Amino acid sequence: MKTNSTLSLLCFSLLLSAPALSQNNRISKLELKGKEIFIVGPTNMLLVDTLIMHDKSTIKFSPATQSILQANVAYIGNKCTFSSRGMNGEDANKESSGSPGQDGGDLVLIMYLNEVGSLTIDTRGGKGGNGKNGSNGAKGEPERTEQRAVKGPDGKYTIETVFIPPKLGTDGTNATTGFAGGFGGNIQLIYSTNGFVPIFNNSKGKNRIMIENSAGNPGRNGRPGKGGLGSMDGRLIEVATYKTFDGELRIEKVESITL
Repeated sequence: MKTNSTLSLLCFSLLLSAPALSQNNRISKLELKGKEIFIVGPTNMLLVDTLIMHDKSTIKFSPATQSILQANVAYIGNKCTFSSRGMNGEDANKESSGSPGQDGGDLVLIMYLNEVGSLTIDTRGGKGGNGKNGSNGAKGEPERTEQRAVKGPDGKYTIETVFIPPKLGTDGTNATTGFAGGFGGNIQLIYSTNGFVPIFNNSKGKNRIMIENSAGNPGRNGRPGKGGLGSMDGRLIEVATYKTFDGELRIEKVESITL
């Protein structure tokens, strides 16, 4: 869990400070087929001379550590995605105590964009798990009277009213609040183009880049159990609730990209 409310952005110098690592992890060409998902390895660093992404392809980074993607030239089709989105938390139930959403991973993108159809950069935090529902107690029975036929010594029946005391129910059990969503990951985009102007956060037109770095939504609160007759309802117990924040964003257009 990220504890500070204002998170420092990753710096371009992070890549420059590791030249040996950069050389060892560089790929000459990476081409993804339509709808293909490419998962970056354990270094969370992808350095490629030529990147080609066909429609609806995705590059996924682990949200657990900071990530870098650097492409000397990139051809990006429609509805493509770079993602370091956090995993959703687990719902609380009989088998699981539940968990918050995972924080989105910080992501640095350094690219020469030769062509872009539509691209989404997704560092959102995961949704928090839902809280546990309580169980209702036994309903119990209210007091009541009933009519009974009673046979007398003379063999004749008379009607008597009999009082039956109440039978108390049992308490409802407690519920828990939903868990917090994950923090949004920071995004630093350093780019140049072959002359076109990318359009940010617009759902129409060409050369679109959508930025999604919001914090994850909190999970739904559980429902306390209802108590039966003369008994207590369950309570809502607060667990793992805290304020989360969207990721920070820095976009910088430069003249050229070559590393």
